[in-house]
Amino acid sequence: MKSVRNQEERQLLGELFSGKYRFVAGALFFITLKAAPVWLVPIATARIIDLGHSDHPDLGKLLIYVAIAIFLFLQNVPAAVLYTNNLVHLTRGIGLDLRIRICRQLQVLSLHYHSRSSVGSLHTKAIRDIEMVEQLPKLAFEQGYGFFLGLLVSSIAIAIRKPEALWFFALTVPVCAIVSSLFRRRMSDSVNDYRKSMEGMSTHLNEMVTMMPITRAHGLEEHQLRHVESGIHGVYQKGVHFDKLTQLFAAISWVVMGVMQILFLGGSMVACFKKQITVGDVVMFNTFFLTLSNSLASLLTFVPQLLQTRESLDSIIEIFSAPDLEENSGKATYETINGAFRFNNVSFSYPDAPAPAIRHLSLEIPAGTSLAVAGPSGGGKSTLLSLLIGFIRPNDGEIELDGQDMKNMDLRSYRKNVGVVTQDPVFFSGSVFENIAYGNPDVTAADVFQALEMAHARNFVEALPEGLETRLGVNGVKLSGGQMQRLAIARAIVRNPQVLILDEATSALDSESEAHVQHAIDQAMKGRTTFIVAHRLSTLKNADRIAILESGTLVECDAPAELLKRDNFYSRSINRSLQHT
Repeated sequence: MKSVRNQEERQLLGELFSGKYRFVAGALFFITLKAAPVWLVPIATARIIDLGHSDHPDLGKLLIYVAIAIFLFLQNVPAAVLYTNNLVHLTRGIGLDLRIRICRQLQVLSLHYHSRSSVGSLHTKAIRDIEMVEQLPKLAFEQGYGFFLGLLVSSIAIAIRKPEALWFFALTVPVCAIVSSLFRRRMSDSVNDYRKSMEGMSTHLNEMVTMMPITRAHGLEEHQLRHVESGIHGVYQKGVHFDKLTQLFAAISWVVMGVMQILFLGGSMVACFKKQITVGDVVMFNTFFLTLSNSLASLLTFVPQLLQTRESLDSIIEIFSAPDLEENSGKATYETINGAFRFNNVSFSYPDAPAPAIRHLSLEIPAGTSLAVAGPSGGGKSTLLSLLIGFIRPNDGEIELDGQDMKNMDLRSYRKNVGVVTQDPVFFSGSVFENIAYGNPDVTAADVFQALEMAHARNFVEALPEGLETRLGVNGVKLSGGQMQRLAIARAIVRNPQVLILDEATSALDSESEAHVQHAIDQAMKGRTTFIVAHRLSTLKNADRIAILESGTLVECDAPAELLKRDNFYSRSINRSLQHT
């Protein structure tokens, strides 16, 4: 499992860095120049000090060393600017690619995946986790590469002046590696717990906002707050544990490096007493060791950050490796369809469900006809519509459209010929026109007004402050449930679809509006294959046939007038409604 995880991480990182190697090379080159004063100025300083202790001071050499040191400092500014320029193109490019890839992946993941994933969790992955991964190159360059660059330069300088001192350098690295290994597993587990608690808190907050009307309506504010606060406390506790662990790791690392530094200073002075190295060498060695100690301490603190980044990377990989894909690439596309459907012994079960939602359904719907679906709650009506739209696929059997198995079709091209109106219409915060014409760049204002007329919505839209340009949603005008439903019907009609799917399309309308919209629906149904699910039986009476589903099984399918002659769910419901009038 670990090897698979490592392979997925390497593959994703390879894809993210692909095409950005010139920025990697540029960043490495200019960070080398940028860091030059840190590692080369101590060498010049050592030589300047040695000149001061010389019996024959050389003013020319002094000026050369001073000029070199000043140049090294001055070039740091342009080098830093050019390093930053390459780094930001690299890091922001990675963030850009990741966000685009995630959005594209979310569009091809099945609705079953989205139903199981909270919006808050996906927000965390798309925002916080990507920000963590964006910082990986910066951490790698400035802490990882910076340390090893310094180790290389100082090792060469020390090897030239006192090779024996390298053994002490060599001893420092494994000591720090041991300290790191003692904490790595615990910090990895801690950061994993923290990340999951953050996703859980995001989920709780999203649920709180979504449930706000229900919460207020039932006076459940304290109950909801306790639920949300438990998630916030969970983040606090996991965060405190991780911070304490990180600080303990940093403190122990600092102490180890401090002890090693003092020992190195003592050893350098012993070598100086024995005339094996100069005073300038002592200053240079200990400047190197102090800088390396700080770099190594910084590198050790990089471990928790690296673990957090890796955890974020794995969180993002969860989206890319999700198996619930709607595969459309390479399948047959259709610009137009007739709308003839055939269900051949179709069955479907939801994961972990105790019984199938649809059982061995065989049904034929000729093109241009209408089929209403009736039955008790839980009978399989919504599942049948989801199968028609292609949101879910049959576990057994096949669904044919115009004689072709839909599993071999590019469902995106099929859905361009479908108009859908659901029970809970969804709109974004654009204008009325943008919402009605959504995804149809060729739609004109006249087309929208015609659709609004058919949906009995034109009068109230024209009465809005800015008519078609009035904004809906966030910071926009607030419409009633019935008005929103009529806009949803207009959005479906303006597409001029060959297949019309109405799932409780008139549920939010009053009796007067329902009558107008029902007339519009009757007109829209002409020449189109139409599927209707509604609890209001008056919506079903004009359908060509009514299919009755009970416990996922097709019980009867016939014209409304014929069903009324027999004992079934539809006739019993009609009789009860007549008795109550």
